[in-house]
Amino acid sequence: MSDPHWMQGDSSAMMRLLPDESVDLVLTSPPFLALRSYLPDGHPNKHLEMGSEPDPATFIDALLAWTAECGRVLADHGSLCVELGDTYSGGGGPDAKNPDAGQSVGGRTGDGWPLAKSLALIPEAYRMSLAYGRNIITGEPSPAGLWRIRNVVRWARPNPPVGALGDKFRPATSEMVIACRSDRRWFDLDAVRHAPKYPDDIREEGSAGYRGITEGGARTVHTPSHPAGAPPLDWWKISPKGYAGAHYAVWPSELCVKPIKAMSPREVCRECGEPRRRVVDVEPSPNEGNWYHQGQDGGSATGGTFRTVRKSTTLGWSDCGHDNYRPGLVLDPFAGTGTTLAVAHGHGRDAIGIDIDERSAELARERVGPLFLEVVGLADGLRV
Repeated sequence: MSDPHWMQGDSSAMMRLLPDESVDLVLTSPPFLALRSYLPDGHPNKHLEMGSEPDPATFIDALLAWTAECGRVLADHGSLCVELGDTYSGGGGPDAKNPDAGQSVGGRTGDGWPLAKSLALIPEAYRMSLAYGRNIITGEPSPAGLWRIRNVVRWARPNPPVGALGDKFRPATSEMVIACRSDRRWFDLDAVRHAPKYPDDIREEGSAGYRGITEGGARTVHTPSHPAGAPPLDWWKISPKGYAGAHYAVWPSELCVKPIKAMSPREVCRECGEPRRRVVDVEPSPNEGNWYHQGQDGGSATGGTFRTVRKSTTLGWSDCGHDNYRPGLVLDPFAGTGTTLAVAHGHGRDAIGIDIDERSAELARERVGPLFLEVVGLADGLRV
């Protein structure tokens, strides 16, 4: 494959067409529980639509069965990134729907639901179920088995709609769990570091963060930083982007960039399956030193110790010796309008999108480009 592919149909059914360990990154956002139905009434696949389960435990069961299929298609070095919003129990009142904040109502009280107006804690239940290998609500073993939870990224929206708040704060976040199975998963932190404010790692006197040192009086000094910049935090402030197409929940492209660059290798060997890894030269850390800064009025000085971090320089990329590489492959099993595919393609990766709604294919063509998106059905199959 060289261009994004679109598979039309149920997510789990379409993933069964993919070979074992053929995908490097699964990056997606399943429908949230009790939020909305995307398919119209009478659609032949409406009974397969995720998010319509009667209670949180059944929804977690469905997610874990789906995750088991994700685990089958993921390479050993691969990662799973799943963004989920939560759901309020109860059927109305002050906790009305607030879809842009990843929150919803529509659940019932009793019959496996928490008390009315309580969050069901779906994101927490899902990642705990992955970590402990069982449906954390029912205690039943998970078909997805055990996973390593590496991060929980909070997506913070600075401009969510107010909605009906009642006796709660304004919801503005959803959560992306990042999980893997191998302790040697592919991860390239240097690819997503923020550009350093001081490229030469030197801050001039009078600038923010300036430190003087005792030897020779107050002067410029190297300050602790990585030459490639600071690593991203585990919360991302990203505004939802407007979209003119007929789709309710569209990811902003920015949300996909860091996962794709950090967790989908640029090249993977077709013969042995080993991804190319960054090779770095790490310099040892220098000793600690003392610093002080004299007040402008000649008053007392502030001081302490400093220590610079180890500096690493990229020398190149690992080579398994087979000289037969393919681009990294990103899979979005709930692809919607194709944002994940567009970002993956733009960063030199292959991509597969799956969606149960046949109308989404045309929306994705607009996002990815009609010349770059091939649509296949269940009967067509797909070779990767």
